[in-house]
Amino acid sequence: MIRINLLPYRDMRRRGQILKYILVALVGLIVTGLLLLASYSWTNMELSDAKNSLQGIQLQNIALKNKIGELSKFKEVQAEVQKKLELVDKLQRGRFRSLQSMQALSESIPKNVWLTRVTDNGSTISISGLGESNRAVSGFMRALEDQKVFFGVSLQVIKRESIGGVALRSFSLTMNRIDIAPPADAQDKIANPDGGKAS
Repeated sequence: MIRINLLPYRDMRRRGQILKYILVALVGLIVTGLLLLASYSWTNMELSDAKNSLQGIQLQNIALKNKIGELSKFKEVQAEVQKKLELVDKLQRGRFRSLQSMQALSESIPKNVWLTRVTDNGSTISISGLGESNRAVSGFMRALEDQKVFFGVSLQVIKRESIGGVALRSFSLTMNRIDIAPPADAQDKIANPDGGKAS
């Protein structure tokens, strides 16, 4: 009977299998290392992109803050200009109102009444003057009441006074003014002082 020694073959086979396992393990380690390296590189790239994006957003934020600051200044200037325009408009209306009041006052003065002082206090007007008689002063007051721009004409003081040997009545009265909108042509002049038509 022939005996064949199979031990060396089995050892070789076992060594081959061990080498295969070691080789597979090495390849697995290398692949895992490469994957970890790729993942680390990818993460670093993503982090770098995120930092760049954050810097871009911060720069945009600074630019927007500057624009918002300019816009706030513009709004402040606009509000100031609006206040000035409203003041000019108020003065223009007041000028027309005073002109209208003075015209109505001049139309109401009879020939036997003379004014010595007129004080315009905005909504009220105070008048001091001289009249030929009590009747002349009351006629003047009635004429003021008949005007569409005055109401509440009230006599404050009336007393006898002699000026140059002539007996007169010294009086003082107050009245309220009614605000009446200016006519269309006056509104056009207020809106366009240069003479152009209002749009």
